[in-house]
Amino acid sequence: MRVIVILLAPALFAQPVRSVWIHSAPASSAVAGIRPDVHGVESNGGEIVVRSAGISLAYLGPLAVDPNPAPTARQFSFRIPVQPRPEMGPHAHIPADYAGVFVNGVPIPNHFEYSSYRGQNLWHFDGLARSAKSAHAPPPPGLLEGLLPGRGRHSPIIGYALDGYPVYGPWSSIGRMRSSYRLRQIPARNRLPDGTLLAPGQDGPPVNSEYPLGAFVEDYEYIAGAGNLDQYNGRFMPTPEYPDGTYAYFLSTGADGALAFPYILATEFKGQFGTHTPLPIAGPVSFRYDPPGRLHFQFNTSNGKPIRHLEFVHERPLHVLIVSHDLANFAHIHPAVNEQGVWQVEYQFPKSGHYRIYADFTLPGAPQRVEHFDVDATVPTRSMPASVNPGIALIKPDKFHAGADTDLLFQARNPIPNWRPYLGAWAHVIIAGDGLGSFQHAHPIEQLPVNAGLEHTHENLGPPPRQIRVAAMFPRPGHYKLWFQMQVGDKVETVPFEITVDPAIDPIQPVTNIPKDAIAIRVSAKGFEPARIEIPANHPVKLAIHRDTAPNCGSGIAFPALGLTRALPPGGVAIIHLPPQPAGELRFTCGMGMYRGSVVAVLAP
Repeated sequence: MRVIVILLAPALFAQPVRSVWIHSAPASSAVAGIRPDVHGVESNGGEIVVRSAGISLAYLGPLAVDPNPAPTARQFSFRIPVQPRPEMGPHAHIPADYAGVFVNGVPIPNHFEYSSYRGQNLWHFDGLARSAKSAHAPPPPGLLEGLLPGRGRHSPIIGYALDGYPVYGPWSSIGRMRSSYRLRQIPARNRLPDGTLLAPGQDGPPVNSEYPLGAFVEDYEYIAGAGNLDQYNGRFMPTPEYPDGTYAYFLSTGADGALAFPYILATEFKGQFGTHTPLPIAGPVSFRYDPPGRLHFQFNTSNGKPIRHLEFVHERPLHVLIVSHDLANFAHIHPAVNEQGVWQVEYQFPKSGHYRIYADFTLPGAPQRVEHFDVDATVPTRSMPASVNPGIALIKPDKFHAGADTDLLFQARNPIPNWRPYLGAWAHVIIAGDGLGSFQHAHPIEQLPVNAGLEHTHENLGPPPRQIRVAAMFPRPGHYKLWFQMQVGDKVETVPFEITVDPAIDPIQPVTNIPKDAIAIRVSAKGFEPARIEIPANHPVKLAIHRDTAPNCGSGIAFPALGLTRALPPGGVAIIHLPPQPAGELRFTCGMGMYRGSVVAVLAP
């Protein structure tokens, strides 16, 4: 009962951020680290540090349940500013794990980012709605739900956000606190709340009984004035603990008085959080290198706002590949995004010299793309671990020729124990030419099953293969280096190969024979252009697929639902006669599933 009394009737304090916490009882040293409630509150300059094991004997309800619990006890140190300040610039995103801490030391979890549809990081499940729908019985109400009736008084402080502002229950001096988020009335999930029209393969599931509106965070939009809370799910006002006024977050409710999205905090903090400032805007992608080895990337919208959610392709939102100018050194790393939308990673260059940094990413509403940046590193020479070849050989033809599609065949000399999929494929092959004039990030050619999804996953890859076939095209003759990456056990092995490419046998001639009555689709390193086309439903159409002569993954095109595939030679055109299509979407992809597109059949008005 001690916990309930404190939650429902906090005392008045000059600095409640120092005194509102529910402390654990003393315990022997053997169990001191796993006591419930708060272990200690310490001052550290302009912050207080709240320490706990993140557990409590008081059940607060589903809002306090960690959607991704750790298997063992943890020790938390929450740093809360004593004097929070509103953010005047771009607002920091809520961390992917925790937004703050309840007064009993239990973390305030982020229920909106731990899981997404098809693992693509674009349509994020509302964890609370999903758990309630999948449960055999509704979760039992906790102390937070007990605050809903209000009983005519201001709700107590139930926690603090990491930006330093308090979190209250659902009642204030102006009455019940109501969310300003509303469900978007959308017939299909092909557009984000900010208006971004998604690219083929990025759309969410149909709106149906399995995925009703409200299943995803992106089903909601903020409508100013629809409730009495702002887009961060708070407002400035006097409270019993802050009679002169403070910004505060509140448990938000709907018209029926029940807890409503976004429940506690939305997706961004109102106050200042974090110390790293966004990079200067330099087009769609900004890059900075901080010697001796810190790389920063930022992906920007057309109005300069950082993009935090990139599509997961081969199980990562961002692949960074580093190649030295002399082709002697190679690395494949994956930055992490911070709350300001800047992607950061530490990398120790093995020696001084010129390097090219390739960023491989897919923005919402856009095809996959690769941007590169050059770095001149001055560092002490470091010894690098020698490459270990677990038994992979490159089966070379008599000659490689420039300008032609080439199948690279890699073969396991013997069965490789513990060969596991690496980032959604059995292997990744990176190819670079002398002078870094060409670059390819390729994957094994796999047969796409009928009605296959267009996301990248290794769930159906089957047993490890004895052979890996990769499609490549070398734009010019010369020396090339290949890096074959695979995972053996828990270790990623990188096996280098070198080849020499001879001049082209038959120079590619420009294509001019695209029929005037055909819909033209270009295939380049940017994917299909356009990637989405509209056609009249129930009418046959003719498509002319023209492949660029530059290196790209478009050696073929497949319409999985039709069982239709066509080869696309460099510089060539494939004519495809589509039979009449019913209203709806027909997807197509390149042979490796990297490039995606769709034909949308539309009924005449």
